[in-house]
Amino acid sequence: MKKINTYLLALMGVFALTWSACTDSYDYDPAPGVDGEGVYFPSSTQTSITLNGTEGNFTLKVQRTKSAGVGESGLTAEFNEGGASVFSVPAKVSFADGETETTLTVGYNNLVRGTTYDVKLSFVDGTSYGSSSLTFKVLYPAEVLEEWVVISTEAVLTENIFTPFGHTPITLTEVTVEKEKNSNQYRFQSPYDNDYFVYGKGWDAFFPADFVPPYIVLNGEKYKAEAPGSYYIASTALGFQMVNGVGPKYDMEWNTFGSVAGNLSSGGSPIPPTSTSYPLGSFDEKVKMFNFGAVYTQIGGDKGGYSVIPAGTFTLYLDPTLMAPDYDRDYTWETVNDATGYFTSGIAGESWTQVVQQAKEDPTFYRFTSLYAQDVHIYFNYDAAKGTLTMPKMQPTGLTTYGNKIYVDAVPGKCTVNADHDFTFVLSFYLVDADGKKTAELMQSTETFLWGRGPLDQLVKGKKIEDYVGTWSVPLTDGQEGGKMPVSITKADKTTLLVQGLSIVKDYDDTMALEYDSETGFLIFEFQQVASINGYYGFVSPFNSETMELGTKAGESLIGGLSKDGILTFLNNPANAGTYDSMVYVKSPDGKQLGFMTGYWNYLEWTPVTPAASFGSLNNVSFNTGFKVVKQGNTPRRTYKTELNLKSSPVQPQGLSTNIQTPVQNGFSLVVR
Repeated sequence: MKKINTYLLALMGVFALTWSACTDSYDYDPAPGVDGEGVYFPSSTQTSITLNGTEGNFTLKVQRTKSAGVGESGLTAEFNEGGASVFSVPAKVSFADGETETTLTVGYNNLVRGTTYDVKLSFVDGTSYGSSSLTFKVLYPAEVLEEWVVISTEAVLTENIFTPFGHTPITLTEVTVEKEKNSNQYRFQSPYDNDYFVYGKGWDAFFPADFVPPYIVLNGEKYKAEAPGSYYIASTALGFQMVNGVGPKYDMEWNTFGSVAGNLSSGGSPIPPTSTSYPLGSFDEKVKMFNFGAVYTQIGGDKGGYSVIPAGTFTLYLDPTLMAPDYDRDYTWETVNDATGYFTSGIAGESWTQVVQQAKEDPTFYRFTSLYAQDVHIYFNYDAAKGTLTMPKMQPTGLTTYGNKIYVDAVPGKCTVNADHDFTFVLSFYLVDADGKKTAELMQSTETFLWGRGPLDQLVKGKKIEDYVGTWSVPLTDGQEGGKMPVSITKADKTTLLVQGLSIVKDYDDTMALEYDSETGFLIFEFQQVASINGYYGFVSPFNSETMELGTKAGESLIGGLSKDGILTFLNNPANAGTYDSMVYVKSPDGKQLGFMTGYWNYLEWTPVTPAASFGSLNNVSFNTGFKVVKQGNTPRRTYKTELNLKSSPVQPQGLSTNIQTPVQNGFSLVVR
């Protein structure tokens, strides 16, 4: 600094000489040198200081012109009325050897709100080239009185402060929420009182009779510069301490709860309000919902500490009518083992064994798990005592059409259950716009479910072998065009039936066999060799028309029987490793590679031929001389086809009546401020 001042003096001298060259009437007097330490306040020093408490201290930077050796300067302080008893100022400042900068700490105590104090600080060993004397305006602002206004008395709070202990969430209704009139802050009274612990947890009361729960404040002001739109919860003493292995106890000083960001540190570093790993709270304007973000609870006792509770666990809906139900979150689901049954879907075009789960909190509330798409469940209400069957509205299906999400409602009055627990759902599949308004219906589909029964329960047991003898109309297709053909079934012996005409090849004896099980009255069809044709081995096999795979392995079979309405129906054997929806004739040059005999396969519902029966336009075909290998192997038992590409039609307004379920009801440390 001394060197810089020397340069300044030299420049000033040159400037003076320049002016003197313009006239002979002025003489140059050199500026005086800097004596002593030359202590001063930097030019960047702010003279207006705002404090936020009645006691504490603030620091000021101090510099000197001299750089060699240790140094010090006396310091004097002058105050306006009352300041002398409030501020404590050191008598001097000191500089270490070779240092040109140090700090000055001013203490204060018993500040009065709304009072501006004048504090004049002057260095004895100052300099005329810097601010060696400054007057500071020190203010402890008058208290801003908060004005809280009730904005909701029907808010819904979902909380789980006991997440670390494996507890399930609790939802509380009719919560009163207030907003601070002049700032972006919201608050509600802590729900943790004796009623919560006695009725919500089944524990003993421990709060004193005069206990008043504190407020939990969602503060949108604290970090609005760093994290706009975020809400911070300060470290809050909720009046209790949860002691690991013991339970809750009364403790008004215990830091129970707050936001992770802004309150805790990890690895020695404070977690910032901009953290994405531990986000602050947020507000969804569309549904008027606060997500508290990542919060913590402090646990006492052995192995206690700060436990982080993930974002989304705590939510607060200001308007319960806007709540989007989250049945997976709000209920505890248990599989009903004796309810697992056979589901047949019109929209999916297939059948499968379906698991049913029941809500522990509501014995009339059920769901079909992963019904149309993996991990997307469909919910329904079934009251066996009343015989009622309904569904919540606007359920996502996991299906899409041209990239648009498909939702489902029950068609009013079309969901039924009979005495045999055959469930029939007539469902409307539709699209919605960004506001959740139904825009177009894609289709109505009838879905059936056999409660507690497998696919074979559709078939009538105890039929005689002679009941299958006759002519049947069988649907066939090559994937593009199809029709029906008459197929004859004759009795070979007491356990064998012979089928002819199924291959639809001209001038070919395509006889295949069905095994009759006298115990159940069902038929069994398995992969088998049939007559050779044009030098090729002939076979007939179970077939999956979607994956184009054959069921050639031993044990893979179709089970046939008569339905209640007399239709000969073949079903995929529940014991199969794969799943099959048809039969197909194939050929092989070597008994290993298999190819289509005609390219047609037949479906599995055969109707009795009547004199007036019509078989459509499908005729017998010639043998296919080409050869295309058909895959062999087990098709997975359930594959989800979620993109349907359905055409839509305008939605007709309808008063849909439903029964929607609305639930009632580490290595961290605290940042020292």
